[in-house]
Amino acid sequence: MDFVSVFNQIVILFLLILTGYAARRMGVFDDHTTSGACSFLVRVALPALIISSMMVPFSADLLSACEGMLLISVVFYAISLVVAWYLPKMLGSSEEEKGVYGFLLMFSNTAFMGFPVIDAIFGKDALFYTAIFNLPFNLLVFSIGILMLTRYKNGAGARFDPKILLNPGIIAVFIGFLFFLLSVKLPVPVEGAISALGSLTTPLSMIVIGAMLARIAPSEIFAGWRVYVVTAARLLLLPLIVWAVLSPFISDPYLLGVPVIMAAMPAAANAAILAEEYEANTRLASQGVFISTLFCTLTIPCIAVLVV
Repeated sequence: MDFVSVFNQIVILFLLILTGYAARRMGVFDDHTTSGACSFLVRVALPALIISSMMVPFSADLLSACEGMLLISVVFYAISLVVAWYLPKMLGSSEEEKGVYGFLLMFSNTAFMGFPVIDAIFGKDALFYTAIFNLPFNLLVFSIGILMLTRYKNGAGARFDPKILLNPGIIAVFIGFLFFLLSVKLPVPVEGAISALGSLTTPLSMIVIGAMLARIAPSEIFAGWRVYVVTAARLLLLPLIVWAVLSPFISDPYLLGVPVIMAAMPAAANAAILAEEYEANTRLASQGVFISTLFCTLTIPCIAVLVV
């Protein structure tokens, strides 16, 4: 395992977060520009990333290879959902905090950190499995994830509004899957523009999270005991549960290793971005992303020992 590559990937995240933090402190960002950047990410950059990642030529072999890993991915998210539902309740969190903590627990940074870390641990042959495993992420994060963040807003007895599922992320998933099934080949300038917009997602997400953290007093960034329990569950408990559930039945190093390592990633940057867009607890979401990213430097090598 290439520990240097893993460490470098985490350092890149922090440098981008610090850039956003410094930009906010210097007055480059204010509340209006931060909210505008979040809207751009949710409505333009993230959907472009989803579509571009699914624009691969269709083949029966590729579709068949998806089945096993997709089944494992469903098991993975089912486990994550159970932990995300019960742990915040056990911690005595408020209704608003339950949604944010649930999101932090269920969704990890599978895109920006997941792929490079899998490459560093298993090599490039495992990246195809990683891409297949990651397919349900976008569908779930823009449906269950948004519901988690917004459920507290109208009270516990509020009726479900199906309109919330008609969002750019969900639409992009269906467009991308349609492009895959039909092997759609867009004109080079259009495909290049979509790819370029998608590539903005990671750096801009980290910069915006840094700008959000700058709203919080430095003494409060590390405050609160619950966020550390959630971080420990995100980085250690979830991958250990996934390993314990899968290891008795799966011997293939990729089919076992990829889900376990993906479960060990820090909280998804989408937590802070979507919290800002849907008026949830942005401070708590940004804090959770920052702290889990900080501690994953220590925990990822420990979890990797289980599957390498």
